[in-house]
Amino acid sequence: MKIFLTHIGITLVLTLAVKEYVKIDASGILQFAVILSFFLLLWLSSYVYSRSYFKKLFSAFGLFFYFLKELAVSNFRIIYYIITPGLKFRPAIIKLPLSLKSERGIVLLSNLITLTPGTLTLKISDDKNFLYYHCINVKGGQLDQERRKVKDGFEKRIMTILS
Repeated sequence: MKIFLTHIGITLVLTLAVKEYVKIDASGILQFAVILSFFLLLWLSSYVYSRSYFKKLFSAFGLFFYFLKELAVSNFRIIYYIITPGLKFRPAIIKLPLSLKSERGIVLLSNLITLTPGTLTLKISDDKNFLYYHCINVKGGQLDQERRKVKDGFEKRIMTILS
């Protein structure tokens, strides 16, 4: 993380220096220069740092975009629940066995579950082997499918970043 923040800082300094030197008024060119200098800096530093840094960086972007997709889908699902009269909800508290062992990973997973509409993290067991969360509507017999969705979605992506 320290390396990534250093890269962003160096990119901003280089961009400000280029902006003062060239005196460009077109903001699109400046934005392109910022992005290009950032990726150029990442490419040049790949000879100094290990390749796992870049794999984790792309995995973090993957987790971010997966979360955005889940956020959009859940929002539409909640909107459907709101506008559908007479819909019978089947709320459930789901016990999720955790493969994550680090506290950072468990906290990130619980926050991502809570940020997704329709779900809420309730408790993490004292031994950190289980996470309990509430789901607003689980169709009959689909508890395993809900568990698998979280494990194969969020938890798997978090493990690739923290490994």
